[in-house]
Amino acid sequence: MKLVDFNPDKPKPIDIERWYRMSKNCIDNYFDKSNPTYEERFLFKSEEEVNRLHKDELDELSLKASFFVMTYIESLFRTDFVLRLESGSGKWKDQLTRHFKEVYVPTKKMYQYSLVEDIIGGWKTYSFPTKEMMDILNTLPQYFDFRNWMAHGRYWVFKEDNYQRKYNYEQMVIMLGKIERGFNNKLKTKNFGVAP
Repeated sequence: MKLVDFNPDKPKPIDIERWYRMSKNCIDNYFDKSNPTYEERFLFKSEEEVNRLHKDELDELSLKASFFVMTYIESLFRTDFVLRLESGSGKWKDQLTRHFKEVYVPTKKMYQYSLVEDIIGGWKTYSFPTKEMMDILNTLPQYFDFRNWMAHGRYWVFKEDNYQRKYNYEQMVIMLGKIERGFNNKLKTKNFGVAP
């Protein structure tokens, strides 16, 4: 039973990293005092204003890059979910796979399954997670709340202090590394490649 056509051109962490570094270099160059257009560009701005604009641009880039990493992390869990559903009766006879097959409804689209309740909830209850895995599974819903806020246009105030420090690109890469180590090939990912 085939439920999803997997995209062979899916962005991988290395692609996100390359885009992030190139974009950061462009921003840094734009604000570099040795740039020939610097004086003209910031003629009526104080150094403090220019530094603030530079920081704002880097913060925005970091948020957007973190969003891309979060979508990648979501795709790991959703891919695992689909592959377990597609597996034959003799493959992956573990409790988590059996649970996913029990909650599966043929008329329901794959994107209609709740990432937090159906998928992560299944992992928490039926995969006998280690302490490290459970820490990740308990933390991910907060990260996905942030991802949802980004995805839906940020039109409401995100009620978490210091979210730019907590959900920036570097922190998301750290979370991806924790998933790679903590789940240690337990996610079925069809050669998705967890590592950057």
